[in-house]
Parts: sequence; structure tokens; C-alpha cells
Amino acid sequence: MIIFTAHARKRMRERKISKSQVIATVENPESAKPQDNNLKILQKRFSTKVLELVIESGKNKVIVVTLYWL
Repeated sequence: MIIFTAHARKRMRERKISKSQVIATVENPESAKPQDNNLKILQKRFSTKVLELVIESGKNKVIVVTLYWL
């Protein structure tokens, strides 16, 4: 299950990031870097841009905290 925070949904609209791009990044990231506090940074390339997600993963769920293009 993927849960989007209100902040993440707002950033998706502002940055023109689709839900399918987020799901693809969560399911098959090209890079995954663990951070403090159960956070992880995932990256996946889409054409000429790289999508980066900050997520919190728990049992059977992923919470998308924020997201942006690099």
C-alpha cells in the first residue's frame, strides 16, 4: 500500500509528477539510500529527469513524504 501525505500530493501537482511515476519508483527504484528515522531516498530516471522520493516504509505500507525532480 502506498500512502501520499498532503505535502506529497501538493508537490506532485506543482511539479507535474504522475501517480504512475511515483508507483514505478517505489516498486522498482534504480537507487535506494537508507536515511535516519526509517526514511529512505529512492531514485528513478524518466527520460532526461531523475525522480527522487523521500519515503517512510513500514509493515505493508510506504508513505511518500515528499518528491522532486533532480
